[in-house]
Amino acid sequence: MFLIILGFGYQPERLQAGLYFLFYTLAASLPLLFIIISVYYSRGDLSLFSFTGINLGLDWNFVSVIVLGAFLVKIPMVFTHLWLPKAHVEAPVSGSIILAGVLLKLGGYGLGRLGGVVYLFKGVGGYLLGLRLAGMAYIGLICCQINDLKALIAYSSVVHMGLVISGLISGSKWGALGSLVIILGHGLSSSGLFLIANTYYERSSRRRIFLNRGLVGVFPVGSLIFFLLCGGNFSVPPTVNFWAEICLIGSILGFDTFIMLVFPIGSFLGVIFTMLIFSYTQHGKRTYSSNGFLALLNREVLVILLHVLPLYFLFVNIGVLFV
Repeated sequence: MFLIILGFGYQPERLQAGLYFLFYTLAASLPLLFIIISVYYSRGDLSLFSFTGINLGLDWNFVSVIVLGAFLVKIPMVFTHLWLPKAHVEAPVSGSIILAGVLLKLGGYGLGRLGGVVYLFKGVGGYLLGLRLAGMAYIGLICCQINDLKALIAYSSVVHMGLVISGLISGSKWGALGSLVIILGHGLSSSGLFLIANTYYERSSRRRIFLNRGLVGVFPVGSLIFFLLCGGNFSVPPTVNFWAEICLIGSILGFDTFIMLVFPIGSFLGVIFTMLIFSYTQHGKRTYSSNGFLALLNREVLVILLHVLPLYFLFVNIGVLFV
Protein backbone atom coordinates (compact mmCIF):
# COMPACT_ATOMS: atom_id res chain seq x y z
CA MET A 1 0.00 0.00 0.00
CA PHE A 2 2.90 2.32 0.76
CA LEU A 3 4.38 1.67 -2.69
CA ILE A 4 1.01 2.20 -4.38
CA ILE A 5 0.59 5.60 -2.74
CA LEU A 6 4.13 6.74 -3.54
CA GLY A 7 4.41 5.23 -7.00
CA PHE A 8 0.97 5.84 -8.47
CA GLY A 9 -0.36 8.87 -6.56
CA TYR A 10 -1.42 11.96 -8.46
CA GLN A 11 0.13 14.85 -6.49
CA PRO A 12 3.38 15.68 -4.66
CA GLU A 13 1.49 15.42 -1.35
CA ARG A 14 1.58 11.63 -1.80
CA LEU A 15 5.00 11.66 -0.07
CA GLN A 16 3.44 13.07 3.09
CA ALA A 17 0.50 10.68 2.84
CA GLY A 18 2.84 7.69 2.47
CA LEU A 19 4.89 8.72 5.48
CA TYR A 20 1.73 9.24 7.55
CA PHE A 21 0.58 5.77 6.60
CA LEU A 22 3.95 4.17 7.31
CA PHE A 23 4.67 5.78 10.67
CA TYR A 24 1.16 5.42 12.08
CA THR A 25 1.28 1.72 11.24
CA LEU A 26 4.79 1.21 12.60
CA ALA A 27 4.12 3.11 15.82
CA ALA A 28 1.11 0.92 16.58
CA SER A 29 2.42 -2.41 15.30
CA LEU A 30 5.87 -2.52 16.94
CA PRO A 31 4.51 -2.66 20.55
CA LEU A 32 2.21 -5.50 19.48
CA LEU A 33 5.21 -7.32 18.01
CA PHE A 34 7.10 -6.98 21.31
CA ILE A 35 4.11 -8.37 23.22
CA ILE A 36 3.89 -11.34 20.82
CA ILE A 37 7.61 -12.07 21.24
CA SER A 38 7.27 -11.84 25.04
CA VAL A 39 4.35 -14.27 25.01
CA TYR A 40 6.28 -16.71 22.85
CA TYR A 41 9.30 -16.72 25.15
CA SER A 42 7.16 -17.11 28.28
CA ARG A 43 4.64 -19.68 26.95
CA GLY A 44 6.42 -21.25 23.98
CA ASP A 45 3.22 -20.99 21.94
CA LEU A 46 1.56 -18.33 19.79
CA SER A 47 -2.04 -19.57 19.79
CA LEU A 48 -4.59 -16.95 20.77
CA PHE A 49 -5.40 -18.76 24.01
CA SER A 50 -1.78 -18.37 25.08
CA PHE A 51 -2.44 -14.66 25.60
CA THR A 52 -5.16 -15.31 28.19
CA GLY A 53 -3.97 -14.63 31.74
CA ILE A 54 -0.44 -13.77 30.60
CA ASN A 55 1.65 -11.95 33.22
CA LEU A 56 4.28 -9.71 31.68
CA GLY A 57 4.83 -7.58 34.76
CA LEU A 58 2.65 -4.82 33.29
CA ASP A 59 -0.80 -3.49 34.06
CA TRP A 60 -3.42 -5.48 32.13
CA ASN A 61 -5.19 -2.35 30.89
CA PHE A 62 -1.88 -1.07 29.53
CA VAL A 63 -1.29 -4.39 27.74
CA SER A 64 -4.82 -4.20 26.33
CA VAL A 65 -4.19 -0.76 24.86
CA ILE A 66 -0.90 -1.93 23.31
CA VAL A 67 -2.37 -5.09 21.79
CA LEU A 68 -5.54 -3.42 20.52
CA GLY A 69 -3.69 -0.31 19.33
CA ALA A 70 -2.36 -1.97 16.19
CA PHE A 71 -5.89 -2.83 15.06
CA LEU A 72 -7.46 0.42 16.25
CA VAL A 73 -5.04 2.34 14.02
CA LYS A 74 -5.82 0.19 10.99
CA ILE A 75 -9.62 0.39 11.41
CA PRO A 76 -9.03 3.39 12.27
CA MET A 77 -10.21 4.85 15.57
CA VAL A 78 -10.80 8.56 16.07
CA PHE A 79 -7.54 10.38 16.95
CA THR A 80 -5.57 7.68 15.11
CA HIS A 81 -7.42 8.25 11.82
CA LEU A 82 -5.40 11.17 10.43
CA TRP A 83 -3.49 8.93 8.01
CA LEU A 84 -6.66 7.62 6.35
CA PRO A 85 -7.99 10.74 4.55
CA LYS A 86 -4.52 11.64 3.31
CA ALA A 87 -3.89 8.11 2.05
CA HIS A 88 -7.27 7.94 0.30
CA VAL A 89 -6.95 11.35 -1.34
CA GLU A 90 -3.44 10.79 -2.66
CA ALA A 91 -3.78 7.12 -3.64
CA PRO A 92 -5.09 6.04 -7.06
CA VAL A 93 -8.49 4.40 -7.24
CA SER A 94 -6.96 0.94 -6.90
CA GLY A 95 -5.25 2.00 -3.67
CA SER A 96 -8.48 3.47 -2.31
CA ILE A 97 -10.33 0.22 -3.02
CA ILE A 98 -7.63 -1.84 -1.29
CA LEU A 99 -7.73 0.49 1.70
CA ALA A 100 -11.53 0.52 2.01
CA GLY A 101 -12.20 -3.08 1.00
CA VAL A 102 -9.25 -4.98 2.48
CA LEU A 103 -7.05 -3.15 5.01
CA LEU A 104 -9.82 -1.72 7.16
CA LYS A 105 -11.47 -5.14 7.22
CA LEU A 106 -8.25 -6.79 8.37
CA GLY A 107 -8.16 -4.38 11.31
CA GLY A 108 -11.75 -5.25 12.25
CA TYR A 109 -11.09 -8.98 11.88
CA GLY A 110 -8.00 -8.86 14.09
CA LEU A 111 -9.83 -6.79 16.69
CA GLY A 112 -12.69 -9.28 16.79
CA ARG A 113 -10.50 -12.37 17.00
CA LEU A 114 -7.92 -11.12 19.49
CA GLY A 115 -10.22 -8.97 21.62
CA GLY A 116 -12.84 -11.71 21.84
CA VAL A 117 -10.43 -14.46 22.87
CA VAL A 118 -8.20 -12.51 25.25
CA TYR A 119 -11.01 -10.45 26.85
CA LEU A 120 -8.98 -7.31 26.33
CA PHE A 121 -12.11 -5.15 26.33
CA LYS A 122 -12.87 -5.72 30.01
CA GLY A 123 -10.84 -2.85 31.39
CA VAL A 124 -10.85 -0.36 28.52
CA GLY A 125 -14.08 -1.28 26.69
CA GLY A 126 -16.21 1.46 28.24
CA TYR A 127 -13.66 4.15 27.43
CA LEU A 128 -13.27 2.96 23.83
CA LEU A 129 -17.03 2.77 23.33
CA GLY A 130 -17.57 6.30 24.60
CA LEU A 131 -14.70 7.58 22.47
CA ARG A 132 -16.09 5.88 19.38
CA LEU A 133 -19.60 7.26 19.79
CA ALA A 134 -18.32 10.79 20.47
CA GLY A 135 -15.97 10.38 17.51
CA MET A 136 -18.85 9.42 15.22
CA ALA A 137 -20.59 12.72 16.01
CA TYR A 138 -17.32 14.64 15.65
CA ILE A 139 -16.43 13.09 12.29
CA GLY A 140 -20.04 13.56 11.12
CA LEU A 141 -19.76 17.30 11.76
CA ILE A 142 -16.45 17.38 9.87
CA CYS A 143 -18.02 15.57 6.91
CA CYS A 144 -20.80 18.16 6.68
CA GLN A 145 -18.27 20.86 5.70
CA ILE A 146 -15.76 18.94 3.53
CA ASN A 147 -15.61 19.85 -0.16
CA ASP A 148 -13.24 17.14 -1.42
CA LEU A 149 -15.22 14.18 -2.76
CA LYS A 150 -12.65 11.50 -1.93
CA ALA A 151 -11.89 12.94 1.50
CA LEU A 152 -15.60 12.94 2.34
CA ILE A 153 -15.96 9.27 1.40
CA ALA A 154 -12.81 8.47 3.39
CA TYR A 155 -14.09 10.22 6.51
CA SER A 156 -17.39 8.36 6.23
CA SER A 157 -15.36 5.15 6.56
CA VAL A 158 -14.25 6.29 10.01
CA VAL A 159 -17.90 6.62 11.06
CA HIS A 160 -18.74 3.10 9.85
CA MET A 161 -15.72 1.58 11.54
CA GLY A 162 -16.85 3.26 14.76
CA LEU A 163 -19.95 1.08 14.62
CA VAL A 164 -17.78 -2.00 14.16
CA ILE A 165 -15.68 -1.24 17.24
CA SER A 166 -18.77 -0.41 19.30
CA GLY A 167 -20.42 -3.71 18.37
CA LEU A 168 -17.33 -5.73 19.26
CA ILE A 169 -16.87 -3.94 22.58
CA SER A 170 -20.49 -4.62 23.59
CA GLY A 171 -19.55 -8.28 24.04
CA SER A 172 -22.86 -9.67 22.75
CA LYS A 173 -23.47 -12.14 19.95
CA TRP A 174 -25.65 -9.63 18.09
CA GLY A 175 -22.86 -7.08 18.29
CA ALA A 176 -20.33 -9.50 16.82
CA LEU A 177 -22.67 -10.54 14.00
CA GLY A 178 -23.61 -6.92 13.24
CA SER A 179 -19.95 -5.92 13.14
CA LEU A 180 -19.17 -8.77 10.74
CA VAL A 181 -21.99 -7.80 8.37
CA ILE A 182 -21.28 -4.07 8.43
CA ILE A 183 -17.62 -4.80 7.66
CA LEU A 184 -18.75 -6.58 4.50
CA GLY A 185 -21.37 -3.97 3.62
CA HIS A 186 -18.96 -1.08 4.10
CA GLY A 187 -16.38 -2.79 1.91
CA LEU A 188 -18.93 -2.89 -0.91
CA SER A 189 -20.48 0.57 -0.51
CA SER A 190 -17.27 2.50 0.19
CA SER A 191 -15.31 0.83 -2.61
CA GLY A 192 -18.18 1.50 -5.02
CA LEU A 193 -18.31 5.16 -4.01
CA PHE A 194 -14.58 5.51 -4.65
CA LEU A 195 -15.06 3.94 -8.07
CA ILE A 196 -17.88 6.26 -9.10
CA ALA A 197 -16.01 9.27 -7.70
CA ASN A 198 -12.98 8.28 -9.79
CA THR A 199 -15.10 8.15 -12.96
CA TYR A 200 -16.17 11.74 -12.28
CA TYR A 201 -12.59 12.81 -11.58
CA GLU A 202 -11.25 11.22 -14.80
CA ARG A 203 -13.68 13.29 -16.88
CA SER A 204 -13.77 16.63 -15.07
CA SER A 205 -10.27 16.57 -13.46
CA ARG A 206 -11.92 18.02 -10.34
CA ARG A 207 -12.63 16.50 -6.94
CA ARG A 208 -14.36 19.50 -5.38
CA ILE A 209 -18.05 18.96 -4.79
CA PHE A 210 -19.07 22.47 -5.83
CA LEU A 211 -17.18 22.00 -9.14
CA ASN A 212 -18.91 18.68 -9.90
CA ARG A 213 -22.56 19.64 -10.13
CA GLY A 214 -25.45 18.72 -12.38
CA LEU A 215 -24.01 15.29 -13.13
CA VAL A 216 -27.47 13.72 -13.42
CA GLY A 217 -27.77 15.39 -16.83
CA VAL A 218 -24.39 14.02 -17.94
CA PHE A 219 -24.40 10.50 -16.45
CA PRO A 220 -28.01 9.46 -15.70
CA VAL A 221 -27.00 5.82 -15.25
CA GLY A 222 -24.10 6.86 -13.05
CA SER A 223 -26.49 9.00 -11.00
CA LEU A 224 -28.73 5.97 -10.33
CA ILE A 225 -25.74 3.87 -9.28
CA PHE A 226 -24.43 6.70 -7.12
CA PHE A 227 -27.84 6.95 -5.44
CA LEU A 228 -27.87 3.21 -4.66
CA LEU A 229 -24.35 3.37 -3.23
CA CYS A 230 -25.23 6.40 -1.10
CA GLY A 231 -28.24 4.47 0.18
CA GLY A 232 -25.96 1.64 1.21
CA ASN A 233 -23.64 4.15 2.88
CA PHE A 234 -26.31 5.23 5.36
CA SER A 235 -27.98 1.82 5.68
CA VAL A 236 -31.31 2.06 3.93
CA PRO A 237 -33.36 -1.13 3.55
CA PRO A 238 -32.86 -3.62 1.97
CA THR A 239 -29.08 -3.31 2.18
CA VAL A 240 -27.09 -5.59 4.46
CA ASN A 241 -25.96 -2.49 6.37
CA PHE A 242 -29.56 -1.97 7.49
CA TRP A 243 -29.71 -5.40 9.12
CA ALA A 244 -26.28 -4.86 10.67
CA GLU A 245 -27.19 -1.50 12.20
CA ILE A 246 -30.32 -2.98 13.80
CA CYS A 247 -28.15 -5.62 15.47
CA LEU A 248 -25.57 -3.05 16.53
CA ILE A 249 -28.14 -0.65 17.99
CA GLY A 250 -29.57 -3.40 20.18
CA SER A 251 -26.16 -4.62 21.33
CA ILE A 252 -24.82 -1.13 22.08
CA LEU A 253 -27.93 -0.14 24.03
CA GLY A 254 -27.59 -3.37 26.01
CA PHE A 255 -24.14 -2.18 27.05
CA ASP A 256 -25.42 1.13 28.48
CA THR A 257 -28.82 2.78 28.01
CA PHE A 258 -27.28 6.26 28.36
CA ILE A 259 -25.81 5.70 24.90
CA MET A 260 -29.28 6.26 23.48
CA LEU A 261 -28.65 10.00 23.90
CA VAL A 262 -25.42 9.93 21.85
CA PHE A 263 -25.77 7.17 19.28
CA PRO A 264 -28.60 8.74 17.20
CA ILE A 265 -26.53 11.89 16.65
CA GLY A 266 -23.79 9.99 14.80
CA SER A 267 -26.31 8.03 12.72
CA PHE A 268 -28.29 11.17 11.87
CA LEU A 269 -25.17 13.07 10.76
CA GLY A 270 -24.21 10.08 8.59
CA VAL A 271 -27.50 10.46 6.74
CA ILE A 272 -27.04 14.23 6.45
CA PHE A 273 -23.60 14.25 4.82
CA THR A 274 -24.49 11.36 2.51
CA MET A 275 -27.55 13.26 1.28
CA LEU A 276 -25.40 16.37 0.85
CA ILE A 277 -22.82 14.56 -1.26
CA PHE A 278 -25.54 13.18 -3.54
CA SER A 279 -27.64 16.34 -3.91
CA TYR A 280 -24.68 18.67 -4.42
CA THR A 281 -23.02 16.54 -7.11
CA GLN A 282 -26.07 15.31 -9.02
CA HIS A 283 -28.28 18.42 -9.03
CA GLY A 284 -27.80 22.10 -9.70
CA LYS A 285 -26.29 24.04 -12.57
CA ARG A 286 -23.16 22.64 -14.16
CA THR A 287 -20.05 24.75 -13.67
CA TYR A 288 -18.32 23.40 -16.78
CA SER A 289 -19.17 22.31 -20.29
CA SER A 290 -20.13 18.68 -20.69
CA ASN A 291 -19.12 18.66 -24.35
CA GLY A 292 -16.58 15.97 -24.97
CA PHE A 293 -17.51 14.02 -21.84
CA LEU A 294 -17.30 10.29 -22.38
CA ALA A 295 -20.26 8.23 -21.28
CA LEU A 296 -19.71 5.58 -18.65
CA LEU A 297 -17.86 2.66 -20.17
CA ASN A 298 -19.32 -0.84 -19.97
CA ARG A 299 -16.33 -1.91 -17.90
CA GLU A 300 -16.94 0.85 -15.37
CA VAL A 301 -20.65 0.09 -15.09
CA LEU A 302 -19.96 -3.64 -14.66
CA VAL A 303 -17.36 -3.14 -11.93
CA ILE A 304 -19.59 -0.75 -9.99
CA LEU A 305 -22.63 -3.02 -10.34
CA LEU A 306 -20.59 -5.85 -8.86
CA HIS A 307 -20.48 -3.70 -5.73
CA VAL A 308 -24.14 -2.65 -5.82
CA LEU A 309 -25.82 -6.01 -6.42
CA PRO A 310 -24.32 -7.91 -3.45
CA LEU A 311 -24.95 -4.88 -1.24
CA TYR A 312 -28.70 -5.05 -1.90
CA PHE A 313 -29.37 -8.71 -2.60
CA LEU A 314 -27.38 -10.35 0.19
CA PHE A 315 -30.24 -9.26 2.43
CA VAL A 316 -32.43 -11.90 0.76
CA ASN A 317 -30.34 -14.68 2.30
CA ILE A 318 -28.41 -13.04 5.11
CA GLY A 319 -27.79 -16.42 6.76
CA VAL A 320 -25.26 -17.35 4.06
CA LEU A 321 -22.79 -14.97 5.76
CA PHE A 322 -22.74 -17.06 8.93
CA VAL A 323 -22.37 -20.53 7.45
